[in-house]
Amino acid sequence: MKRNVVIFITAVLVLVSIGLFWASAGVDAMAKWRDLAWRIINFIIFVGILYWAAGKRIGQMLISRREKIRDDFIDLDQRRTEADKKLQEVEAQIKDLEAERERVLVDFQSQGEALKQTIIAQAQEKAAQIKAQAEAAATQEYKLATERLREELADMVVETAEKMIQSQLTKEGHEKLIQQSLTRVVLH
Repeated sequence: MKRNVVIFITAVLVLVSIGLFWASAGVDAMAKWRDLAWRIINFIIFVGILYWAAGKRIGQMLISRREKIRDDFIDLDQRRTEADKKLQEVEAQIKDLEAERERVLVDFQSQGEALKQTIIAQAQEKAAQIKAQAEAAATQEYKLATERLREELADMVVETAEKMIQSQLTKEGHEKLIQQSLTRVVLH
């Protein structure tokens, strides 16, 4: 109701001011003012009809639009709050990732060092086994070579002794040796 009164008073004031300007102007200016007045009157009538036909709907549409904008702002505020929370979580995860990366690097380095020590220990153990096998093989070869040398030396000594005995032995010495050998065989 107050709106209608305000609109009516505004229209009357506009019409009165137009009338005053019209009365103070000359004939040519008066035609221009008359044209302007009719245009203003037409505009006011058009706005009045528009308000009467669709005023409530336009008002409701504006109110619903205002509420939708307010709801959108509230929704945007909530989204911004959620986005800030997610951003903080992501930043925390990034910080945690840096710490996790450092921890993983330390773990990998310690595992690598342990693996290195294990490989070195296994290599040293294998080297010790190979060395022990080589030493055993060398000792065995030395014993075999010594045995062969002794056998060859014994054979050479026997041959040399045989040659010496044959060259120095006479028939009588030969018979005497046979006698001694037989005596030894019988006594034992």
